[in-house]
Amino acid sequence: MPRIADSSIDEVRRNADLVELVRGQVQLARRGGRWWGRCPFHDERTPSFCLIPPENRTYYCYGCGATGDSFTWMQEREGAGSFMEAVEQLAERFGVDLQFEQSSPQDEARRRENERLRELLDRACAFYAAMLWKSDEAAEAREYLGGRGFPEDLLRTFRVGWAPRGGTALAGRAIQQGFSRDQLAQAGLARVRGGTAQDFFTGRITFPITDARGRVQGFGARTLDPHERAKYVNSPEGERFRKREMLFGLDLARQPAAKAGFTVVSEGYTDVMGLHLAGVQGAVACMGTALTTAQLRLLARVAPEVRLCFDADRAGEEAARRTIEAAHEVPVRLAVVGLPPGSDPGELAAERSGREILAAAVAMADPLLPWLVDRRVARVGEGPSDQDRALSDLGELLSGFPESADKDEAIRRVTALGVSPVLFDRFMRRVQGSGTTGRPRREREQGEDHGSEPPSLDEARERRLLALAIAMPTAGKPMLEGMRDDHLRSPEHRRARALIAAGAEGWPPEMAPLEAALRAEAADGGTEEELKDAYLRVEKRALERGMLAARSSGDEAEFLRMQAMVKRVEAALRSSA
Repeated sequence: MPRIADSSIDEVRRNADLVELVRGQVQLARRGGRWWGRCPFHDERTPSFCLIPPENRTYYCYGCGATGDSFTWMQEREGAGSFMEAVEQLAERFGVDLQFEQSSPQDEARRRENERLRELLDRACAFYAAMLWKSDEAAEAREYLGGRGFPEDLLRTFRVGWAPRGGTALAGRAIQQGFSRDQLAQAGLARVRGGTAQDFFTGRITFPITDARGRVQGFGARTLDPHERAKYVNSPEGERFRKREMLFGLDLARQPAAKAGFTVVSEGYTDVMGLHLAGVQGAVACMGTALTTAQLRLLARVAPEVRLCFDADRAGEEAARRTIEAAHEVPVRLAVVGLPPGSDPGELAAERSGREILAAAVAMADPLLPWLVDRRVARVGEGPSDQDRALSDLGELLSGFPESADKDEAIRRVTALGVSPVLFDRFMRRVQGSGTTGRPRREREQGEDHGSEPPSLDEARERRLLALAIAMPTAGKPMLEGMRDDHLRSPEHRRARALIAAGAEGWPPEMAPLEAALRAEAADGGTEEELKDAYLRVEKRALERGMLAARSSGDEAEFLRMQAMVKRVEAALRSSA
């Protein structure tokens, strides 16, 4: 490819307005002669990200050290895959005509051919879109799309179209416009048979698949004929179209996703449009049963978090699990959108109530690894062999992952099976053959060096709360009085709560060992902030157990209600940290 002239790069640098670029993702305020805002490269409450005067062509964050110019910004926040791609995008945005250095005749011929193929694909997209609204034979397609709840303006935004029946409608038109049969075949728009170009797509609804800049690379197409063997077909794989490296809707999702801090990924085209109807504009489709590593790398350039919004069934769960494997070396956080059982985003968005459920579910996405544990725990049967199989599955899932906060939380949720983290740690080591989980070494050594099993993490948190309530009765007693029995897992701890709340001096003899342990810990004292933190952590675990019970019983409304309560408790924990 010919190289962009240095003079053009300098001209783009002078004309690119970094303030305008950054404002697309960061709320900027003028203060002390500088533009300031919250850094998009790390989480913060107080703005430490600014543009450097007097020309405002460089940004810098005093919190994390992120720095760069308009070219860096395009690569790190706008999805540009290289420096030259960043230059091209900025030139297009700010009206700079690029000049190229002298290239060989072969390079120049390749550049012209690529531009010609790009033009052909754009014209094909416009042709299909026009057919959807003008052609009588597309009436069934219009009725189908309208029945799915998709308004005309949304369909036009996504450039949805209709490929006419007949076999040569597009090819014949393109040849009249001066394109060759070989170009039609290279673009994946026709098959050449016996010297005749036959349309690749016929009698199908078309969805253009673009690159991050909105340039059409190929199409996906859906049939309405129930007798067709393939419900969906895509452009043939080739140099220009590689489905595993592309995402439907990426061009429309980039800026909203970057501003929100996360991208939502669904399986299909209509799922993405349904998410848009629900107000979630930072949505893309992976066009398959799971994300690939190449697709995850694209998403990592847009936002630091990916929220999976797959169908609420076992296939969707398996796709989420495979996504973890694909993301092994990609710097991106993974979360999952919990949908009502048996639903998908496209179906939910057909009704207003469904759109509200969908938007709320996206907002309350769970970290993926703990969610997968919850799903497996929810399927555990009553028998010992069922629990053994579940432990085996969970050990296999978690043993291969590096230490992280999500992994720690996932291990804690295994205790819903009645297994302490220490015991599960031992089980995982048997699965691995070596190595340990992400718990602190001191906690592991306690479990290994002593004959008795130490308390689980839940039990330890409950004891801490009870001890602090004894140490600070004025603040602790009202707090315990306001708790329900199901806040505490241990029956012994429930009895202790009632005794402490009542101010009882003499505990029953069978409670004496616990009383002694709690009063010994209470002697160390504590603060009201520690008491509040301990209460919130116990409450969070109680709510999470309620979520599991609601999901197991199929009560999705109760599940979402309790999920929202968990989010509020988590926010309170963060604010008190």
